[in-house]
Amino acid sequence: MLDFGRRFITSSISIALVVLILVFAFTFWVSLFTAAAAAALSAIALWEYNQFAREKGGMAKTSLLMILAACVTVSFYFAITWRYFPETIFFLSILVLFARHFRRKEGAIVDLAISAFGLLYIAIPLGMILGILYGPHAEDGRIWAAYLLATTKMTDIGGYFGGSLWGRRKLAPKISPGKTWEGSLFGLALSLLTSFLFHLFGGLSAHFTLSSLEWVFLGLSLGCIAQFGDLSESLLKRDANKKDSNSLPGLGGILDAVDSLLFNAPIVYFFLMVFR
Repeated sequence: MLDFGRRFITSSISIALVVLILVFAFTFWVSLFTAAAAAALSAIALWEYNQFAREKGGMAKTSLLMILAACVTVSFYFAITWRYFPETIFFLSILVLFARHFRRKEGAIVDLAISAFGLLYIAIPLGMILGILYGPHAEDGRIWAAYLLATTKMTDIGGYFGGSLWGRRKLAPKISPGKTWEGSLFGLALSLLTSFLFHLFGGLSAHFTLSSLEWVFLGLSLGCIAQFGDLSESLLKRDANKKDSNSLPGLGGILDAVDSLLFNAPIVYFFLMVFR
């Protein structure tokens, strides 16, 4: 109950902050704060991920990786000025990772593998959230960002409460003993419900539409892939013998909080790029 209380307080504060950011997202100073916050979250999440790698005997240069992660993430904020800005920054980041080993070759393969995967796994998806919010593919990215966040987090909430109330059959006992098939199905149901509500009431805005086929497709996709992302981060934690990615009160870690978003953000981002 104490852990639930801490999580409830942390979640409530986080939700209130996100709502405020979305409401005032296109105010200049708020947009700068949002980009900076996303970059900071990316850097911290990369630090947490690097601790997993350390437990397995690998270790990238932490400070450099955090700086590169922040740069890759924030590059999506500036993509509105030049479409290929994120690709350019990511390419330059890879060059930097290689260049630092030109005078010292020891550990190059492990370092490059850990670092490049970290940028792909964490920095780029978090940047895509900025791309959804501020990108050129939607007239008002605030609603699409809200859709992504709401659908993903309702999947997480559904999985937690569904598993707590009705969970019997383990979903993946070796990597996440607390998750059950019952919780997974309830999370998927809440994802579909959330997607349907956006379809139903999104039409009140001229900048947001979801057809009958789209709300079902996205609701199912986000509901399934969010849980895949959660299990994927659990796999990394279990392999590194970690319970949480960090020890922040009521939160665990940044990577714990965003794991499902890391897999869902690309789905919405590419959906908007292709169909909007």
